[in-house]
Parts: sequence; C-alpha cells; structure tokens
Amino acid sequence: MSAGIYNIIIEQHADYEQILQVKDSGNLDITGYSFAGSIRERSQSTTSVDFTTTITDASHGKFSLTLTDTQTAAMKPGDYEYDVVMTDTAGTKTRLIQGIATVASGMTR
Repeated sequence: MSAGIYNIIIEQHADYEQILQVKDSGNLDITGYSFAGSIRERSQSTTSVDFTTTITDASHGKFSLTLTDTQTAAMKPGDYEYDVVMTDTAGTKTRLIQGIATVASGMTR
C-alpha cells in the first residue's frame, strides 16, 4: 500500500484538528494501533512539529491529528511537508498519508 497524497491548510495562531479514517476494503479496526505524524520545512530538515494523534473511534478506524494554537503560532507561513505513519499491533509501520501542509498567516493572536 502506498501513502495517499492529501494537502492540508493550517491556520497560524489557531488550533488545528483533522479526523482521518483508515479503510482496507471496509472499516479497519485500529484497536491497539498507534499513529505518529510530523511536519517539516523540507524532508531533510532536522526540526519538526509533531502532531498529537488520538484514536477517536477504533472500531471504525478513526483517529485525529491535532496541533495547538501555540504550535501553529510558532510556524512561519509557507509550505511544509508532512506525513502520518501507522504502527499496527504486530509493530508493522505503514505510511498512510503525506503531502504539503500550507501554514496560512493569521492576524489575530
């Protein structure tokens, strides 16, 4: 399985949340799975901003990616790269999704 491409927009100085659903010819039960996601200016960058990941509905394969307003405030406006990796109960890692994360500047702080 290759990672899906999905570009996102993150509003600077605001909380960010995205709910995702894992499917494999139907809903995949993700009980006991874990997820990790990071944003970097370039894939070679040594610094990153990490998403907080939370399983929201394991039996239907749903989990969330979140960033706090403090995290988004620290990001300069522009384009970044991101991906999300799933680890199943056997320890197998799969990159689920990747793309461009555009940070849109905000005026209100």
